[in-house]
Amino acid sequence: MLDSIFFEVPRLRILQGAYLKVTPGSICGLFGRNGSGKSTLLKVASGQIAPTSGLTIIDGERLHKKDLSRRFAKIAYLPQDSMLPGDMAVKRLIKSFPGPSRHLSHDAIIVDIVGKRIDELSVGKRRYLEIRLLLSLNRAYVLLDEPFTGVEPLMIERIAEIIIAAAKQGRGFLLTDHYQQYTIPIVDDAYLMMNKQCRHLARTSDLKEQLQVFGYLRHEAKAKASPAN
Repeated sequence: MLDSIFFEVPRLRILQGAYLKVTPGSICGLFGRNGSGKSTLLKVASGQIAPTSGLTIIDGERLHKKDLSRRFAKIAYLPQDSMLPGDMAVKRLIKSFPGPSRHLSHDAIIVDIVGKRIDELSVGKRRYLEIRLLLSLNRAYVLLDEPFTGVEPLMIERIAEIIIAAAKQGRGFLLTDHYQQYTIPIVDDAYLMMNKQCRHLARTSDLKEQLQVFGYLRHEAKAKASPAN
């Protein structure tokens, strides 16, 4: 849980009292326009940057600015930009992670790319590999910043499947992505970044309609009735 998060840089306040809660075993979507503060909030939650003020609470435990080791033991974070070294072999990278080899040895996509270098992979396969490696760390919470952006539709479906499966096993996910057509169907809970804060969207109402009401999505034009013959 993030409570009363403020973050500012000289002459610019980016977050102003943001509150957000992720529940174990669920997928929480964070929606918002470019520059609304989504990535900043994920970086605060993951410990990449320190907030100006506010609380991070994980499973009832308050974590302070210096508690990075305890934070990293609970949270896995995927940034927007690739975190993998391009000149590294996929096989060597997998072996550098603690224990993922036996989990990935039967994954058809991983088997297909294991003999390549990172910079030889498509955006989708690189993103898939990153997420599979993150999940192999067995963190309780996983933060995904734009996991679908630039990824081909078939690979998005595969990534969505492993996210859903991991959530069913008890992981808590917080993800943000502008590909709302893929994000909306898989989230259990959602927030919209507005005015430097997080607006909680009602789970009892249609999520797409709520995002339209608040101006994040455009209302779809209704098809005109065909004239009678």
